[in-house]
Amino acid sequence: MAITNKKYFIDNIKVVLIFLVVFGHLIERYIDTSNTLMGIYMFIYIFHMPLFVYISGYLSKNINKSNKIFLKNLLIPYIFLNIIWYVLAYIYTGEINLPIIYPGWTLWFLLSLFFWRSSLKYLIKFKYILPISFILGILIGIIPNGSILSFSRTIVFLPFFLLGYYTDTQKIKYIFNKVNIGICILGILTFMIVSFFIANKNILDYRFLYGSHSYKELGIDIYIGIISRTLLYISSMLLSLFILYIIPTNKTFFTHIGKSTMYIYVFHTYIVLIIFYLIPSWNKSFFTNLIIIVSPLLITYILSYKCFEKIYNMVLNPICKLIK
Repeated sequence: MAITNKKYFIDNIKVVLIFLVVFGHLIERYIDTSNTLMGIYMFIYIFHMPLFVYISGYLSKNINKSNKIFLKNLLIPYIFLNIIWYVLAYIYTGEINLPIIYPGWTLWFLLSLFFWRSSLKYLIKFKYILPISFILGILIGIIPNGSILSFSRTIVFLPFFLLGYYTDTQKIKYIFNKVNIGICILGILTFMIVSFFIANKNILDYRFLYGSHSYKELGIDIYIGIISRTLLYISSMLLSLFILYIIPTNKTFFTHIGKSTMYIYVFHTYIVLIIFYLIPSWNKSFFTNLIIIVSPLLITYILSYKCFEKIYNMVLNPICKLIK
């Protein structure tokens, strides 16, 4: 497969992944009532966040950026949005937590991305940091309370960030020249079948794919957990490769959305919560199925409008300007 335009290719990848993020979050509430939805959910979670983190690492090659940039673009938005999230959660549930310490739902990614980018120039000084990161990602499952400051996820997904950083276009082209479309489609179908099998047989707790829970919290023996995470790392890399191969490399009708993935990521959860309120349970009706299929497309498209970028910047820029 020829990569005709790297910029378009990256934007296309980001669009596909942000759609899957929205879709995955939308069906999350209903997966316990349907093996079909559970299978789809587990299939998506094998690769979509690992690949998102990989692309983030690929786009982080400028290690000379000041940490103030990461502070303004990631940490300050995380703190602000997390406080808003927990205020809304308190209004809805009456429960209160420590909003800065525990990331609200999807906001863990902003915090982890801050840690990855701000520490990258120090991490790459270690000669064997990539294999070390895989070992740490496997062993972190032994430690409890990994959800504090997104610590567990930061470690679990670190290998994908480093893989992205160390990858260049020539390496991608070389790998793509070693595979073909038939192998990729067969690989994707195989992972789909395995995901549905695991979902139907209840072999693995879907929360294992989050990377935020310890093996003990999931009721998994340490040795089984270590083997499972090792297999998951391998599966995530293989499936990500297959998915990358079938994504268009030229400009498409949706390529422009790739520039707005940050704003889609931030705002989509509030729309998803409204849908959860309107559809508290999945009743398998035509209307419910239509909502689940169509709404992620609409959410992704609508939130790519410039007005949401303007709202985001209008709210956060005054706060960020306080940092000299």
